[in-house]
Amino acid sequence: MKAYRFRAQALTPVHVGSGNEINPLEFVLHENRLLRFSPAALIGSLPPNELARYLHLLERADLRAIHSFFNDVDVGLAGLTTVDISPHFMREYEEKASNPNNQFRVEMMPCNPHSSKRYLPGSGIKGAIRTALINHFADTDPHTRETVRDAVTRERDKRNRARVLEEKAFDRKHSQTERDVLRLVHVEDACLPDGATRIDRAVNWNPNRKGAENIQMWVERLKSVADGGTAPQFSVILHMDNTKMQHPPVKRSLGRTIDFDTILKACNHFYWGRMVAEGEKFDGKNSGGKVWSALLDLFPKGKTPDGQIVSIDPAKPYWCYEQRKRILLRVGRYSHFESLSVDGLREGYNAQARRPIRDMGSTRTRCLMDNGKPPMPFGWIMMTLESSD
Repeated sequence: MKAYRFRAQALTPVHVGSGNEINPLEFVLHENRLLRFSPAALIGSLPPNELARYLHLLERADLRAIHSFFNDVDVGLAGLTTVDISPHFMREYEEKASNPNNQFRVEMMPCNPHSSKRYLPGSGIKGAIRTALINHFADTDPHTRETVRDAVTRERDKRNRARVLEEKAFDRKHSQTERDVLRLVHVEDACLPDGATRIDRAVNWNPNRKGAENIQMWVERLKSVADGGTAPQFSVILHMDNTKMQHPPVKRSLGRTIDFDTILKACNHFYWGRMVAEGEKFDGKNSGGKVWSALLDLFPKGKTPDGQIVSIDPAKPYWCYEQRKRILLRVGRYSHFESLSVDGLREGYNAQARRPIRDMGSTRTRCLMDNGKPPMPFGWIMMTLESSD
């Protein structure tokens, strides 16, 4: 397999759900950091007198006193991990965490249980690439576009359209996994450096309706270029079996064949389109809106032939020099429906509103920033190719 090695950075905050949610009985705050511990391990290490005091507080259900107890004892022997926190989180915790009616919970990122290091799952990155490739064959490639779209629109049962779309895009039945071209593509889990995450508030944001942003959601998220300073960099390694893909018997068995440049083109076309469409609807792209201006400013800078300094984006021809190829992706939670579905064939269902979803809906989930930037969208990462071997 050929390995494509990227240097990656989050342009905006990224949160990947892990199903791991913690509450104030599992962490304490110390010097602007959250210290997470195992309550079972901590209780098991307590001397008899401290254990008796803890059980007494537990019996009284005195959350404020329990929090004080955890802050007083040494939690260092109870599986300690630490995460940076925002000043907003610190203030809210001190005001509200001890209120039994306030569920002060934090959604955590995936974490290697042996090393305690955070990571971005390779499956999530590959899933984002798959969506872009489906869009490529269904909306961009002139050789496949009409065939795919005709098959989807002819399908009477709307529940089957997503399956038909993927089947026709990759020219294989759902059960024919041996014909799936992406079985020859593998993305490793991306290990994040120490201190790469922090805890912030995610807010529901509706430009036309106030109040939704008051819903409290706390998430651990990847630090980003939007935070200012030096954003964490991490490696993403994509493996692609080009030799097997071009081997005549294998090639005949596959529904489609792809190459690296097809992946590059498909991702940049699809995700740049998603970013622009969201900017037009929510962020005042056409009128110099604050969010759109802040977002565009996150891209690396380059020079036009006449020497003008501009942001480099996938809409400009110098986005991908031969030795400096880049991929724009949207990954993780709060990427929203349109980043998971195909242009022109978008159809889901909003159970709460009891209506179909064909566009973007009316709300976004944004990360509340504390550096003067407006609430920023989640999920945008950029990967720059460094080597291939």
